[in-house]
Amino acid sequence: MKEIALQTARRAGEQKLNILREYLQNYMLFLAQKTEMNLHLFFVGGTALRFLYGIRRYSEDLDFSAGKSWEPSKISFYADKMVKDLEKAGYSFSLHLKEEKTVQRMSFRFHDLLYEIEWTSQKKQKLPINIEIDVNPPAGWIGEKSIVDVHLPTLVQHYDKSSLLAAKLAALLIRPYTKGRDVYDIFWFRTKWKEILPNFKLLNNAITQKKEDFKRLNGNNWLETIQHKIQTLKWKEIENDVSPFLEFEDQKLAFTQDNFFRLLSCQNESHK
Repeated sequence: MKEIALQTARRAGEQKLNILREYLQNYMLFLAQKTEMNLHLFFVGGTALRFLYGIRRYSEDLDFSAGKSWEPSKISFYADKMVKDLEKAGYSFSLHLKEEKTVQRMSFRFHDLLYEIEWTSQKKQKLPINIEIDVNPPAGWIGEKSIVDVHLPTLVQHYDKSSLLAAKLAALLIRPYTKGRDVYDIFWFRTKWKEILPNFKLLNNAITQKKEDFKRLNGNNWLETIQHKIQTLKWKEIENDVSPFLEFEDQKLAFTQDNFFRLLSCQNESHK
């Protein structure tokens, strides 16, 4: 399995780092299915948008929200199973389990792979991939099940589109620093599905977890609120964050602040 990952990456030219990481992400989703960890978690975030709907950017981590059946105490049980399968597949890596107040994290550091695809001359440089689980997700999400098959067919539970959009909007509004990938993902959502409204129950619950005095969002004010937030950010910082993850550099030609505002001004038919 490791050799397949390396061969796939080597064929990818300039994108070999992103393709290698994506292959490993898919394999780890496959292992989550094999261990039945996937029955208790819901796939969210940028990697979910990539695997489920083909967003034109790569990502770093695998993000999940805990379902009602998730038992935080069993994270070591699932990690041990994944470790055994990764070792059988020929990978050399280290694993650190971290538990914060509301997040559990499996931090994998893969050895030698970056050197073997000639991404670096430093043999000790590691490729990190994290599995992050929000053990206290805000209420109101709607779940679905889908098969993803970027490299390996895998069943995942995930938020529906409206809930995924709500989660992205909440991240943009409450994150204490600028993450350009949040902005790009919302931009992509508006280009692909202008008719989709965010899940406002989830969106408001997510925001009030961090900012209790935040004005509640609805179909009449959410686009204006997002536009106001974007106006407070430096667009160059947004571009710099997302650029390494784009499939093609020329994607930035359309990804401009003016075009983002143009998309936000396209009100949904039901609110005209």
